[in-house]
Amino acid sequence: MPVSNEQINNSPLVSVVMCTFNGEKYLCQQIDSILSQTWQNIELVVVDDTSNDNTVSILEEYRKKDNRVKYFINEKNLGYNKNFERAFSLAQGNYIAPSDQDDSWEVNKIEIMMREWPTSSSFIYSLSGDFWGDDLSTRKAAPNIYYSDIEDTHKLVFNSPVHGHACMFKKELLNSCTPFPDDIFYDWWISMHAASTGIIGCIPQTLTWHRVHDSNSSRTLTSIKDKEEREQQLRQQSVHFLETFFTRPVAKEKEKESLLQYASLLKEMDGSTFSRPMFNYIMKHRKLIFHYKKKPFVFFSHFKHARRMAKKGLL
Repeated sequence: MPVSNEQINNSPLVSVVMCTFNGEKYLCQQIDSILSQTWQNIELVVVDDTSNDNTVSILEEYRKKDNRVKYFINEKNLGYNKNFERAFSLAQGNYIAPSDQDDSWEVNKIEIMMREWPTSSSFIYSLSGDFWGDDLSTRKAAPNIYYSDIEDTHKLVFNSPVHGHACMFKKELLNSCTPFPDDIFYDWWISMHAASTGIIGCIPQTLTWHRVHDSNSSRTLTSIKDKEEREQQLRQQSVHFLETFFTRPVAKEKEKESLLQYASLLKEMDGSTFSRPMFNYIMKHRKLIFHYKKKPFVFFSHFKHARRMAKKGLL
């Protein structure tokens, strides 16, 4: 059923915020899925980070056809995090939905998330699944037993279920977490602030489809072929993330003490030697670290994974 002008005017404005860089190949499919949303009171704010393909031309064509589309072009390349920081600052709505340039959304994604938004949350996330290349028939959803509300930052440090492309947050949350660090993923940074000041709400439905292809792995360490080197980089990255975040005034003291202890233990690990202090730490906090495990006889599962983590420091 078409949405009336009255319904649009009475519903909050949602700012869908997208950052682009040489995204011509898949951009149209994602923009179409956004502009087709059943929640009609949206704006699409796009900031292009100096693309040298046809991305800007595509954005101009959409701007001509739909006045909800607004795009901006950076004078110089800002990089992933700072580009999103700028894009968020340009949003006019009180609710922000980040978007990757190459995904595909369910047509009712925003409507479901807005209707189900918990009153106590400034940040929510839904489930997302993957598909490969151009083939939507390869879609694979994540099992929903993995997802739940998040009230403790341990759950974001160990196997976080939150991804930027599947979250929404209130714009006011940016007041406490900007400027973003250059080298810490914006979605982890914002979600850590949200979990420190309230509860992150979970919408247990797959509403975002994340496209996996050769050009979208730049945020990860998967390009490092040597496994031991990659794990060492992950340990160093985790220490840096934690030590940076826990300088923030929003951090809860108990969680700060615990997770800085974890960071300190990580520094001492070489990836092959069993660490009794790390094992003891993991078993002490196992219900938070393995929050996603729902199997019977869960203690034995925790014990097995704790032994493995006591060598690597990582899940």
